[in-house]
Amino acid sequence: MKKRILVFLLVCFWFLMGVFAGNEEIKRALPRLSQSEYQELLDGEIVDGKTIDGGQILHYFVEGTEAAKQASLAQQADTGFSIAAVSYIPYGPKLKAMDIQSRQLAIFNAIRAISTQEGLTYISWRAGNKPKLLMEKSAYMENEKDLNKLLPDPVATELPLSVQSYVFQRDTSFGGNRYLHTYKNSEKEIFVEIKNISSMKVFGIFTAVPKDQLTINMSTYQLEDGLILTALTTIADRKPEVSVLGITVDLPSAFKRRITALQNWFVDQLNRIETR
Repeated sequence: MKKRILVFLLVCFWFLMGVFAGNEEIKRALPRLSQSEYQELLDGEIVDGKTIDGGQILHYFVEGTEAAKQASLAQQADTGFSIAAVSYIPYGPKLKAMDIQSRQLAIFNAIRAISTQEGLTYISWRAGNKPKLLMEKSAYMENEKDLNKLLPDPVATELPLSVQSYVFQRDTSFGGNRYLHTYKNSEKEIFVEIKNISSMKVFGIFTAVPKDQLTINMSTYQLEDGLILTALTTIADRKPEVSVLGITVDLPSAFKRRITALQNWFVDQLNRIETR
């Protein structure tokens, strides 16, 4: 009995030490969050904010990163709006055992496996806050226009500092659209900018977001025990709400659900690494 109690106490001790270590490294990386926001991150929740009505978002990004640079520009913009989200993902045993370079390459390949976004769901307000299919098709294109030849997910053997790819995605909110993915990588950060290179339409007819006006940035930043994952959606020269046939489309809400779905997808990608 005493031995079982001792083992239980040791497990509790190491768990608490892990939580404490995670809390401290998050605080060093993101020193301007509130105590409740730190706790939300440790609990596996997504913390978010927006620039609408003077909202501030820069404190959700690690200083000195490409993601923080883009967030600063978004926060200073006079028109349009931005939505930011941050989460913390502890490493599993496999990722924890890797050196920083091997881990960075594994994370990069996980992010680029966009075909695995097919079947991705999101929580739909119109469906009664229930999961609804978001992504019907997701694949790489050979060039920015040709949809007749879609390509498989690339797998890198070395981490590139920069790379660009064209992507086609068909979703249930905006139909089929083409995007340009631009990566800027460093020793600890993987940063991707996703820009629409075709107009995004509601009901396939009415333009909700014109060409080149949507930018979604995603970034991972390696800490010792886990990853900081950030997302930033910026829509330029557009009001937060669009009315179509008497139906109001709340763009901040729509894209917040989208980046939440993407962040959850990425967590699943990391779990795949752990189970291989």
